[in-house]
Amino acid sequence: MRIITAFKAFFKALFNKEFAEKLALLLTDREVIQKTPSATPSLYPGAVGILALLQREGRLIDFLQEDLENVPDAQVGAVVKSTVYKGCRKAVQEYLVLEPIRTEDEGLEITVEDGFDPSAIRLVGKVEGDPPFKGILRHKGWRLQKANLPQSAQDEDSDVICPAEVEL
Repeated sequence: MRIITAFKAFFKALFNKEFAEKLALLLTDREVIQKTPSATPSLYPGAVGILALLQREGRLIDFLQEDLENVPDAQVGAVVKSTVYKGCRKAVQEYLVLEPIRTEDEGLEITVEDGFDPSAIRLVGKVEGDPPFKGILRHKGWRLQKANLPQSAQDEDSDVICPAEVEL
């Protein structure tokens, strides 16, 4: 079998320059040349980009995935403030423009007029009747006004938020 393969390779290399160049590379390399598999296409490229940014800047995913049940609150607070809060805040301020949905101060009574956007205003508590509704603003809400995300050095089609690191 090997002799037949050798003859085929010889004659193909003799008459095909491109094949001869590839064969020469194969013969000089001690390891088997393997084609690197391509990344699996991402189902959620936008989400992966945001999560990768928050992980890179503030290690948010590491923090959220860590079991903190037996870690003292003071230690958690120190890590959150020094790493997660500062890093994630920096990333949001640098790459995203956020605006409050409501500009009134939280805790004030406001009126929600007829025709309000239910995706932007969630009514909680005892909701009866039709608008206008009067209630206490518990949270202003946030809307993404603009995003200027950096181009990732990673394959944009990948679902990898942060690659595993192996120190050698």
